[in-house]
Amino acid sequence: MGSVDWEAWARRFEQSRGPEAFAAFFAPGGTFCDPVTPTTTDVRGVAEHTAGIFPDWRQRVERIRGGDSWAFFEWTGGGTYRGPGAEEGPGFPVTLEGATVIEVDADGRVTRWRDYLDTNAALSQVTAGLQAAGAAPGETSDLTADWEAHFAGGPQP
Repeated sequence: MGSVDWEAWARRFEQSRGPEAFAAFFAPGGTFCDPVTPTTTDVRGVAEHTAGIFPDWRQRVERIRGGDSWAFFEWTGGGTYRGPGAEEGPGFPVTLEGATVIEVDADGRVTRWRDYLDTNAALSQVTAGLQAAGAAPGETSDLTADWEAHFAGGPQP
């Protein structure tokens, strides 16, 4: 396997837009997992769902380090929240920080993606934004229920 230019990979990732572009980073059968998404091979579905909540989501890779078949990167992401409770109106900005560990195949395509982020920070921002708009959900679970429904019974590796 040739060495991956992780800085170039990071810049390509930062410039990618939309579910199809995200899915193109993955090898067939590649998996995705984060604190609210159980491990799934439906990476396009993950990206579609994210786009439905944050239509203008962008991520900046702050630091990336890796070897021949793996990388770790820290990121800052942000977008306009348009998810549960904010479907109507202009939405509001949310910014998240996290870290991702990926494994890649011989062609540099992702076989395993695992995101780590502070879900409390995300929920706090969303709750504050909804309260400011006068539309706060009654329970935190109201914000994540659509994720759980989307991935219930989804493909598992």
